Amino acid sequence: MSILLTGIIVTILSLIVIVFVFIKRKKITCMVGMMVAMALGMLVGLTDGLLAGILYSGNLFFSTVLGMGFGFLAGFLTGLPISVMAIIDGVLSGIMGGMMGAMLGEMISPQHQNSMIRVMLVIFVGMIGIVLYMLQQETGFNRLSFINKIFHNPLLLSIVFLLFFYTYNHLNNTLDQGHNVSIKNSHMSHSMTNNKLSGSPLNFSTKTKKVVIEATEFAYFPKDFKLTVGQPVTLILKNSGEVEHDIEFENMKVSLLQQSHHGNHSKNQTVHIHSLPGKTAEIRFIPVESGVFRFYCTVPRHKESGMVGFVEVS
Repeated sequence: MSILLTGIIVTILSLIVIVFVFIKRKKITCMVGMMVAMALGMLVGLTDGLLAGILYSGNLFFSTVLGMGFGFLAGFLTGLPISVMAIIDGVLSGIMGGMMGAMLGEMISPQHQNSMIRVMLVIFVGMIGIVLYMLQQETGFNRLSFINKIFHNPLLLSIVFLLFFYTYNHLNNTLDQGHNVSIKNSHMSHSMTNNKLSGSPLNFSTKTKKVVIEATEFAYFPKDFKLTVGQPVTLILKNSGEVEHDIEFENMKVSLLQQSHHGNHSKNQTVHIHSLPGKTAEIRFIPVESGVFRFYCTVPRHKESGMVGFVEVS
């Protein structure tokens, strides 16, 4: 829900700047217009690229195109009322910002995604405030205007900033709670049934969850998924690439059950499974500890090339 709320805020503030520039275009010099178009294009590209990278994790091409598209549009619309130079500045900055934001969203680990969104929103809101202040000074607005008062009073500026992010967090938490109510209710009866079957976290009578991970050069699909403590898992590695690949889970504690002859037996209860090109292999285990754990390919240079993912055990 934080992605949706952040996207709405970015859209509203961007439209405010674009409308401001369009209305006061005759009073804005080419240099200031170029700076505003560049700033807004870069900010929108970075922020929307980050959101797209998180939302469409595992599809870097699509998230990059989205980020570049939003940055392009923001830079173009801001520079359009000013000059061709402003358009070029805004478009190029927007494209670059979209590329960088999408890569950041793709690389950030799940446990840090919400924090990164908040950091980016702080940067976006702060810079938009500076842009509006610059436009106000350029167009000769009344010195007693609200924006001018805020920027010349550090205490008032701090209060406005804190109120904005308090409201943001409150709305975000409210939306998350409403979204999670149905999920919690749907799992309640299932959890009660499992508790009746066994009080032990290693409940062999619980329905087995099947997870299929496809490995290519050089990525996993999907690159993140969720498991439940105590629920048996059948993990299938499908190697669709032309070289060997494997999966090893870092620091995830499990109880191994059974694996095919393609898997490597582990004495320390580490999940590790290996598959040759065009082959599949599977391993069965039960997670015994909650947390977010990384998995990757141990074949030399594969992890560095992007074969990394995350699993959330709850």
